[in-house]
Amino acid sequence: MRQQSFAIIAALAAAGLAASTHAATIVTFADPAMGPSEPLFEVNTSTNILTGSWTASGLTLQTPGLAAADLVDAQFVMSAVAILSPLPSATLGPGQIDFWDSSSVLQMTITFSGGLLSSSFGFGSSEFQGNNVTFSGPLLGGTILTQEAFGFSFANPSSTPSGYRASASFTSSATVVPAPAGLAALGMACMGIARRRRR
Repeated sequence: MRQQSFAIIAALAAAGLAASTHAATIVTFADPAMGPSEPLFEVNTSTNILTGSWTASGLTLQTPGLAAADLVDAQFVMSAVAILSPLPSATLGPGQIDFWDSSSVLQMTITFSGGLLSSSFGFGSSEFQGNNVTFSGPLLGGTILTQEAFGFSFANPSSTPSGYRASASFTSSATVVPAPAGLAALGMACMGIARRRRR
């Protein structure tokens, strides 16, 4: 009987933790470009390379999932990423994206082991997503988040002799677990259930 009670309590605790664990937006930005003349990304099908950056003004990196303030006039640079399979749905190699504030101080780094580039400028969406994503840097207050997600949604495509360029908006998410106080409350609730069962 006691083993059954502990099993029930453990199941309730796990269910409560799973229910309170969810994905939340960490950082995001709207497309800062005014049109196709200000691309953020370039796909080169001759060299099979994806490059990306924004070094002008006008990009506000919003931080809804962090205690840090939004970064006005933020900039980013992505390392050249290998395109490993043919478009329109290509797999990508590893890469890194660095975000700086308006004073050129590094604020966040995103690393990824691979990704997916979908190029469908008809009725479908065109986007770039990362796999096995890690967030780190001062913007996160020293925390390192692993196995997370990000995505760029492309817009304003324009053809080039070797591929295309596009502007983009950005969003990223991370798994959020309850704060220690929330876990303590969950533990107290489970203990209360155990006491009632013993009576």
